[in-house]
Amino acid sequence: MPLFKQQTESLLLQQASSRWLSYLHQIKAKAQRAESGITAELVPLEGRSKVFELATESTYSSTRPLIFYDDSGGASPGHIRIMNNSNTVKVIISSKGRIRSCVSHGASLPSLSLC
Repeated sequence: MPLFKQQTESLLLQQASSRWLSYLHQIKAKAQRAESGITAELVPLEGRSKVFELATESTYSSTRPLIFYDDSGGASPGHIRIMNNSNTVKVIISSKGRIRSCVSHGASLPSLSLC
C-alpha cells in the first residue's frame, strides 16, 4: 500500500502541474492575441484538496498579480508551488513569459526534471 500511495501522490502532482501549465499558456496566448495585458486569475486553481492533501502557494497576490503583457509574451516573474507531504513542484514564470515546471523538493517525478 505505501508504494501505491506514493505513486498516486506523484501522479496527482504531475496532473496539477499540467493543469497550471495549460491554464497559464492559455492566458499568455489570449494576451498575445488581444495585444493587451491580461491578469491571470489564480484563485480557481489554488487551495488545499481535502482528499489528496495537495496545497498551492505562489509569489503572486492581489497587490502583485501575475500579468501577461500584450504581444511581447512577457510576464511578471514568479512561481507557483504545488505541494504534498513528500514533494514540491514549482511552476516558474519568467519575465520573458517562459513557463515551465520542475521538482524543487523531494524525489524526481516522471516527465518533471529537478529544478
